[in-house]
Amino acid sequence: MLGRFQNALRIGVLSFTGVVGAWADPQTDVRNGLRTLGKSSYAWETTVRQRSSGDGAGLALNPAAAIEITGRTDPDGNTEVTLLPSRQTIDAPVTAVFKFGDAVGHTPLGWLRRTEIHEAEGAERDRMIPFEGKSVRRSKAFATALRAMAVQTPLGEALDLIADVKTFREEAGLVIGDLRDEAIEKLWAEPRAKSAPELMGNIVFKFSDGVVSEYHFLIGIGFPASKKRTVNWSVMQWTTRIHDVGTAVVEPPAGAVEKLKD
Repeated sequence: MLGRFQNALRIGVLSFTGVVGAWADPQTDVRNGLRTLGKSSYAWETTVRQRSSGDGAGLALNPAAAIEITGRTDPDGNTEVTLLPSRQTIDAPVTAVFKFGDAVGHTPLGWLRRTEIHEAEGAERDRMIPFEGKSVRRSKAFATALRAMAVQTPLGEALDLIADVKTFREEAGLVIGDLRDEAIEKLWAEPRAKSAPELMGNIVFKFSDGVVSEYHFLIGIGFPASKKRTVNWSVMQWTTRIHDVGTAVVEPPAGAVEKLKD
């Protein structure tokens, strides 16, 4: 059942073109590429999750996919993350600022910590309120701020996922990690993934000068199509691109800096 999807999955992965090279130990190269990244400042952007379905066709990466998250971080523990307007968020960008383990999110009530957002959620009825020149629903603005505060840096996300990779391999200048079923279910983030009889997933790393410069998720859950004796696949993919390594500067808004000092 997996054969046709595996072939399409491979085509989709290889559309994420890498720089041809030889990897003596792909897992070590990923760790070293992330370790080097962690010593520098950098910026990143993450695309929206692109969905498709069928028998595995149409998995090629869409280079024009909309950007969902932008961020920048430095080795001194300063990080700024912004969720851009979308159907899943609100009509205005929402930013979170981190200083090591501490974090504040921008809300219609100003810069708040997580506990303050939770307290504010139940303080009054839900309604439309002004925020960054837009009219937004109060509850959704709080939810979006909490979501921004939960975003990991690429370094943190990738290091966490290495433990969820069954095997690493090199193909066409990329390092491809085959994800464990538990990781696929978690990344899918919907209950039906746990009941899917077929699961497939990869994280694909691209390098520039020995540093991880992009990584791409391609995951699928499959259910039998009894009449055709085939598998109907639902596929999700998204990409994080890293740039301005060594030159990115984190300059959080003054209000966030003051709040983090409290």
